[in-house]
Amino acid sequence: MEHLISVNGLKIRYLEKGAGLPFVLLHGFSFSADTWVEMGLFDDLAKQYKVYSFDMPYGSKSRSDKFDAADRDEYASFLRDLLKTLDIQEPLLLGASISGDVTLRYLSAGYSAKLGIVAGPAGVKGLAERLGRIAVPLLAVWGSKDTISPPDGGQVIETRVKKSEVHILQGAGHACYLDKPEEFKTIVRDFLKRFGG
Repeated sequence: MEHLISVNGLKIRYLEKGAGLPFVLLHGFSFSADTWVEMGLFDDLAKQYKVYSFDMPYGSKSRSDKFDAADRDEYASFLRDLLKTLDIQEPLLLGASISGDVTLRYLSAGYSAKLGIVAGPAGVKGLAERLGRIAVPLLAVWGSKDTISPPDGGQVIETRVKKSEVHILQGAGHACYLDKPEEFKTIVRDFLKRFGG
């Protein structure tokens, strides 16, 4: 079901489906909430969780000029406010590319979450000093051919985050979850069996 909500003066579109623990999906730059529906993950997760797929201010359907010059810590604070507005507590978070970066910033700030999953997260090396603050289980997935966010960032995550796992999808590019959707979903399902409640 599609909804609109106002957060800090911005209209944000989101999709919601299912019941259970809250699972939040965040898209890459210029993508939208629909991306997770189109690749089948949204409906898969909705069989077990209450799934929310948000259009972030850098997405194609909720883009905001207000955030054009925002740094990613502001996006992490915005995500905190968005979840608070909907009373979503201790969500399972999955973010791709820029949203992976935002997810890492959100988690390192100690904001409420049960676990984190990031796909091709941008800016990992610049966050190295902060990653050690992440206390929840973290899964990071990269494509072996990712030239936008090189997969060697996985070494930084493995070194800095105590409860972390890193997987490389061979032959996949930056949007590894779109290049290898079934493999990506299998890795996510396995992680959730162990940490997803």
